[in-house]
Amino acid sequence: MGKVILCVGKKAKEPYIVSSVGIYAETIEELCYSIRQNLDLVDSGAIDRNLAAFIKEDLGLPERGKLLESLIYSRASLKDKLMSIFESCDFYDKNELKKISAEIEELSRMSGLERRKKRADRLMHQGKIGEATLEYRSILENPAIAELSDACLGGIYHNIAVFEIRRGDIEEASRYFLEAYEHNTDRVSLKAYLYTLKLARNNNRYSDEVKRLEVDVKLFNEIESEMHSVEEDFEQSSNYNEINRLRVLWQQSRFSEEKRLSGEIIDRMKLIYRRENEEG
Repeated sequence: MGKVILCVGKKAKEPYIVSSVGIYAETIEELCYSIRQNLDLVDSGAIDRNLAAFIKEDLGLPERGKLLESLIYSRASLKDKLMSIFESCDFYDKNELKKISAEIEELSRMSGLERRKKRADRLMHQGKIGEATLEYRSILENPAIAELSDACLGGIYHNIAVFEIRRGDIEEASRYFLEAYEHNTDRVSLKAYLYTLKLARNNNRYSDEVKRLEVDVKLFNEIESEMHSVEEDFEQSSNYNEINRLRVLWQQSRFSEEKRLSGEIIDRMKLIYRRENEEG
């Protein structure tokens, strides 16, 4: 459900749209909100005389429009221009304005690719994993990829791996988690990589990688303990017998029965999903 925006200012007859950075606004509150939501994409090119005229004439805020216009003509910083817009109404309080100012400062120190990664991270955090992954993959294909730090690259590979896990491709997830660890040397990525090997029941490779990557005893014991606990929980669940039954049918080449049972399981899962979402 989207955020409800209470607008007290004048509503423009026609919306102001800058599709390249996600701006769509009919009021000053909507303008502030859309810029805030897409702050990592907004650059000086988007804050131009057309926007100043929109604020001055269409939104009925002549003083604010003239202020932005003067900042544009004097080649003021992007931060000054943006803050003049955010301070045009009471949509954000002092604490939030302080946070926005700090975020603009942070973004100003970032390269174009770093800003795009930050945007993809935000999409990931919002649960828009598919959109985030498309952006991550696009970043990896960019010729300027060398400007990103190993930590940034590790974060990109790790989050793509999370998408592959959600998609059910453990092998691809495993590959990306390893790539992530090789860049960021983060124990979280290492642990996730070893988990995928366990999930794929690739025990020989798991043992080899534990040795090759010199996994410490504490982490090894942690993984073993957690995986054992998960397996125990699963074996006690109502799905375990059905999954085992599917495996047996497949091994015996009884494909029509396997297809029927898998269809029943999927239909039941869909029904549960619908009920949960209707209740939510």
